[in-house]
Amino acid sequence: MTPPDWFLQLLGAGSLALLIFLLSSLRFRRKPQPARRRKVRYTPEQQERRDEMEVRRLAHERDVMRPGLLHAAFTRDSVSMGDDSSMEGHWRLLTFEEDLPMSSVLGPPIHKVLASIQGGRATWVIQLHEPLAAPVKPNAGRVRVTDVAVIAQQWPAPRLLVPDFPVSRVGSGTLFALYLAQLDPEQVYDALKDRPEEKIEVQPHFSERRSERQLEALRHLPNPRVQETYTHYTYNFSEVPARQRVMMRVQSTPPGQT
Repeated sequence: MTPPDWFLQLLGAGSLALLIFLLSSLRFRRKPQPARRRKVRYTPEQQERRDEMEVRRLAHERDVMRPGLLHAAFTRDSVSMGDDSSMEGHWRLLTFEEDLPMSSVLGPPIHKVLASIQGGRATWVIQLHEPLAAPVKPNAGRVRVTDVAVIAQQWPAPRLLVPDFPVSRVGSGTLFALYLAQLDPEQVYDALKDRPEEKIEVQPHFSERRSERQLEALRHLPNPRVQETYTHYTYNFSEVPARQRVMMRVQSTPPGQT
């Protein structure tokens, strides 16, 4: 049985009225207001410290981002589990205003990027890693490793294991600081000096972590040598942010104190 016309007209009018009501309610519904950020109020002392930090940050940025600076990549071993907490790791770009000798760089300036160990005693072997083009395996490359110097936190100057050279010699390589904990630096230097150079054989990837075994392994390795590597050494100088750059300067010695 077909409903009468008046019923169909009434049903259509009711549906249209309901649709208009729903559309109008959506149109005029109040938009949610974004949450207001609570303004942090600083004491005058806190604001002064913040202003000082900002001035230092801007000064550092101007200093290390200048064109024409020499630069060398640097990274180091971790000294503890908590030492790996930084998102940026230990990689830094060392910047230089002049082509300093490596012996000067590895003096007081290098401690800007080395971990300071409680007790004031830490031993490091500074290595120069120079990537080579020809790979050893499909997933491993080759790197020429030179043990450059032994550094101790308690020493005023490094003990070089090779003849001194300018920092520009690093080129596309990386300076790497191998951490040997609190081993006697004199013992480390005596063990690593005067080793012959190996020009042919490719040494396996160096992965020993315990400092005593590291020293024993290094003692029997030539210097320099070619090793396997699973590390990528390339970086884009222009993309390194200021916070990962460190200016390396050598303080001049006043007359009469040489």
